[in-house]
Amino acid sequence: MENNYDLLKKHFQKETSIEEEKKVNEFKKNNLQEYLLLKQLWWSNMEVKIKDFDSNMAWQNVLAKANKKKTKTISIYTRLRRVAAVAIILIASALTIYVINSKLSPNELIVQTNQSERGNEIVLSDGSKIWLNKNSKITYPETFKGKTRRVSLNGEAYFEIAKNPNKPFIVETDHSEVKVLGTSFNIATDSLQTVTSVATGKVNVKSNYSNSSVNLLPDDMATVSKNALQKSQITNPNYLSWKTGVFHFEDTPLHDVVRDLNTFYNKTIVLKSTNQEQLFSAHFDNTKLEDIIEILEITLNLTILETPNNYEIN
Repeated sequence: MENNYDLLKKHFQKETSIEEEKKVNEFKKNNLQEYLLLKQLWWSNMEVKIKDFDSNMAWQNVLAKANKKKTKTISIYTRLRRVAAVAIILIASALTIYVINSKLSPNELIVQTNQSERGNEIVLSDGSKIWLNKNSKITYPETFKGKTRRVSLNGEAYFEIAKNPNKPFIVETDHSEVKVLGTSFNIATDSLQTVTSVATGKVNVKSNYSNSSVNLLPDDMATVSKNALQKSQITNPNYLSWKTGVFHFEDTPLHDVVRDLNTFYNKTIVLKSTNQEQLFSAHFDNTKLEDIIEILEITLNLTILETPNNYEIN
């Protein structure tokens, strides 16, 4: 992407066109940690200085790339100069950041991944709680500074946000920006779309592909993709079952039953039956999977084979 930091400057000032935003999203996708560092420093009101700690030659190489002539402390006051300074840090990998008038260490970005555990709980510095689903990743700062509280999500997570009217909480995904003051909601994002479902409070969802946005209230959901931003009502009562283990089925097609159960249990159910439209009604509250399998066999007259890794419905 040409003129990365000029374009990011426009992006942070919300002055980019739709085509420019596409370039920014591509940059963010390939350079997520760099993007978050730039944004964090952009919105920070702190004065920062950068001090050389590596060899003089390494410092000279950094300066040559950044077209800078001074080799001493750089003070950053304007937003543009802050972004340029962070670019030097990222190119060099040979600098340390010291926060002036503070004894705290630099505010580090923390990356949490969850490959296998279901609903791994994370408590942020502001008291907000996040439950991270398996095969998901979230990036957040050690402490929130500046005017917003920003995190980045890949995968699925449930959020309970501590209220702070003066400091909105923002969740960034590849497709959208979700902004709240204090509420609870679920976000599921993948390469194709981001789905935000609200349990309590009010949430604003903005598309990364246009200037369009929607406000959501409890039982509302928004789906953001490259093609559209759509607001609708939550129709699946089990959208949080991956976290709670509570399932409610009311004349639910078998393929939907299997899909929902697979969000919670480690052993996968594989549906090979040709009659996938059989309807099933039941309520389960953290019920053992083997008991559910037995109920399915009896009520729907199914043959279910257990293998070392899954259950197969034939």
